[in-house]
Amino acid sequence: MPNAVSENPLTQLPLPITTRRLFIREYKIEDAAAVFGYVKNPSYWQYQRSNIPTEEQIKTLIEWVVREQNTAPRLSYFLAATRRDTGELVGEAVLKILSPADRQGEIGFGVVPKLWKQGYGTEIGYAIMDMAFGHFKLHRVSGQCSPDNKGSIRVMQKLGMAREGLLRDVFFGRGKWWSSLVYSLLDTENAKFRSMKKD
Repeated sequence: MPNAVSENPLTQLPLPITTRRLFIREYKIEDAAAVFGYVKNPSYWQYQRSNIPTEEQIKTLIEWVVREQNTAPRLSYFLAATRRDTGELVGEAVLKILSPADRQGEIGFGVVPKLWKQGYGTEIGYAIMDMAFGHFKLHRVSGQCSPDNKGSIRVMQKLGMAREGLLRDVFFGRGKWWSSLVYSLLDTENAKFRSMKKD
């Protein structure tokens, strides 16, 4: 019986991806300044265990992300979400393929604080799910966030993801323990949910 990898080769994701308002594309080195421009905002980190990064740390991160774009097979997509009309960076879209054989993935997303509550997180999330289930044919996609992060919880619920449980005190950072909520969506659930949304 053929395994999941041979049935679902990890072919490179065609980019950019176009949504109603966004281009989701590869990061470029010159994006580092724009990324630091919004991640230095303390509100962006209120539900994260990490400290606010320095400008040099962001530059190093973007350099690593650009190098990872040439990895084969590529298991991690850390992508920039920009407005179609202006090119302005509005956030990021993340898809990690945790296990090609078991067709498991994990998503992440972020939005510039000044653009919160404008639907960009959900728009990014739908695009990531299309990557995961449409292109890579994953079976299960999960996501995690702080129990206090109501915005991220709402986005995952809008994507049709189901709450699986609470990981208590699973991370330590900034002098305290952090718990994490786990949500997930299966390929069969995604197909049903998306068909219902179109009706």
